[in-house]
Formats: sequence, structure tokens, C-alpha cells
Amino acid sequence: MSLIRETLAATSMNIKSLPQRLGASLVTVVGVATTVAVMVALLSIGAGLLKTSTKNIGLDRVIVMPSGAQSEYAGSMAREAVDIVGQAPGVKRAADGRPMVDGTALVVVEVTKKDGGTSNIGLRGVGPMARQINPAVRLTAGRLYRPAVHELIAGKGARSQFKDLDIGDRIALRGTEWTIVGAYEANGGIEENGLIGDADTVLAAFDRTGYQSISARLANPGDFARFKDALTTDPRLDVEPKRYRTYLNDQLKQLTTVLNFVGYFVGVVMAIGAVISALNTMYAAVDARKREIATLRAIGFGGTAVVVSFMVESLVLAVPGALLGAGLAWVAFNGHAISALGLSFPLAVTGPLVLTGVILSLVIGLVGGFAPSLRAAGLPVATALRAT
Repeated sequence: MSLIRETLAATSMNIKSLPQRLGASLVTVVGVATTVAVMVALLSIGAGLLKTSTKNIGLDRVIVMPSGAQSEYAGSMAREAVDIVGQAPGVKRAADGRPMVDGTALVVVEVTKKDGGTSNIGLRGVGPMARQINPAVRLTAGRLYRPAVHELIAGKGARSQFKDLDIGDRIALRGTEWTIVGAYEANGGIEENGLIGDADTVLAAFDRTGYQSISARLANPGDFARFKDALTTDPRLDVEPKRYRTYLNDQLKQLTTVLNFVGYFVGVVMAIGAVISALNTMYAAVDARKREIATLRAIGFGGTAVVVSFMVESLVLAVPGALLGAGLAWVAFNGHAISALGLSFPLAVTGPLVLTGVILSLVIGLVGGFAPSLRAAGLPVATALRAT
């Protein structure tokens, strides 16, 4: 009898006997499902944050910051830099011929949460080209702010978390009172978690003299290299251009690394428990079927076939648990909005996360089935045949 035929026969016998051990088998399936569901749910926080942050942002959007600035909040550039950036090669132009370049004034302000306490959010002052650079931002209620007046529009995410951001509300930000005159959305993008006003008004209100960053849109994503070269070699500037998507990914890398570490750490700890459950289930299966295993060995089945059959049985218990856990995580958490770190964003149960859960379940199945399968293959035939 060939090894393949032996393995298939032994495996078939093992699988058919699963209903006889339904209780113990379900414990393993549920353990794996719980492990995968919790790990995928935790990892979906970082995945959702990354997905939201880069939504609406194509490779044609770029940001220009002062050299050495770690974030767009940290630097300052003269207002004249906007005109210089607008002359760089590759910049897209509007229908009226103006370059799609806009100076941005950024200020971190403190607001009050609806459930108590305070948090910091970004107040972004923009110019007339902002809406063409990022057309996803659209007014949904009220009206647009007026230049030279302390008026703001509030994003959907910010309005869901914080007080005094409804249309008509007045809010004091660093001693200056502003009126909320409109509400906006950005197709679910990260931009919804802030306030927007007129750039020059924001600069004057917070005693700023220069922009913190400059946003631009390229005619073609492939123009970035020559756009960057032109600005970094211009003696009038000391700046560092980046694709906006790259900049956001860099900003979130440290945070998502921490979130992912927590997810994997919890997943591994729970996986240890699932492995113990699988070990107990498989050892019980070996003890309950000593005579069957001995009979197979007596009629010529090799130890390899027995080992493989028990490993397959362990995987058969683990994989459905993984799919069940990933499915539960997707139903319960995918698209579910959470508020954290002053941001509101939906969790994202992505394909790669589901694949990670399946891989974890395979590891649980292999580790949980390995030792019991060796024990099954090593049972003395004579002793096992006398087992009751």
C-alpha cells in the first residue's frame, strides 16, 4: 500500500470520527475562532486608521514643508514661497490658468468632548485653491467661511465627537471666539476630523507670520521627481517636498506599529491557550482510538501515515475556527466607527488581516496536532490492541 493511499485512508477515518467527539472538537474550533476574532479586531484599528488617512489622496497630491520639519505643524515658511512653488514644473493649473498651489496655516486647538474632558484637534487655514487640490471636501450644511472674519466650518468626524461645533455655535480657541458657519464631509477621509477656516484669518488670529506647509497638485504623478528637484535646488527655498500619501504614512507609522504590536501580542497570548485546547482535544482523540490506530499499524500502515492523518485532523478543526473568527470580526467591527486620539474613523477588516488570522490558525493546528500525532504513531501495537 502506497504512502499516499495509507495517509488518505487514515485521514478519512479520523475525519469521520469527529462527530463522536463533537464536544471536544467544538471547544477547539471556538478557541481558535475567539483568538482570530480578537486579534483581527485589534489589528483592524491600525488598518482602519491607515485606510482613512490615505482615502481621497492620490499620488498627484504633494506637500512642501521646511527642511527638517518632522510634521506639517512644526515649521514655518514665508508667504512668498507659495508663488515660487507655483512656478515649479509639473504643477497642475486650474481652468483660469492659476497653479493649484495653496499655503496652509495649521494650529492645534483644544476642544471639549461630548462625553467630558478635552482633546486636541487641528484647525486648518486654507486659501482659495484648497478645494481644487482636494475636491473630496464638500460643504454639506450652512455656508463657507468669509475671509477676515472669525468663521469656521467643522468636519463630520469632529462634530460627532466634540461640543460647540454645530452650525451657529460659538467656540473660544486660544482666547479668540469663532463662529461655526458650516459643516463639511470628505468622503470619509481623515480631513473630516478637524476645523477649516481662511488661511490669512487664522494666521492673524494666532499671531503667525508664515504658512506651516504648502499643498499642491501635480498635472501627472510622474512629474514628482522634477517638481522635487526644482524646489530642492532653488536657492530661495529650503524645503522638502513629499507625496502627501507618503507623508501621512510616515506620520502614522509609529502609532500603527504600537497598535499592531498590541494586536499581535494579544493574539499570540490567546493562541497559546488555543494550542493547549487543541493539544487536549488531539490527545483525547489518540487515547480514545488506541485500538483503531494499533489495528492500522498491524495491517501495514506506516507511522508517517498516522502522523499526517492526525495533523490534518488538527488543521480541519483550526481552519473553520479561523474562518468563523474572521467572519465574526468582519460582521461586528468592519466599518464600525470609533473615536480615539481625537480622531473618528471606521475599523477595517481587510483581506490581509483575514489571511493573517488563517495563518495563525494553521500554526495553532500544526503545533496543537504535532505532539499527539507523534504519540499516536509511537504507540506499541501489542499494548494498544489490548486497550479497552
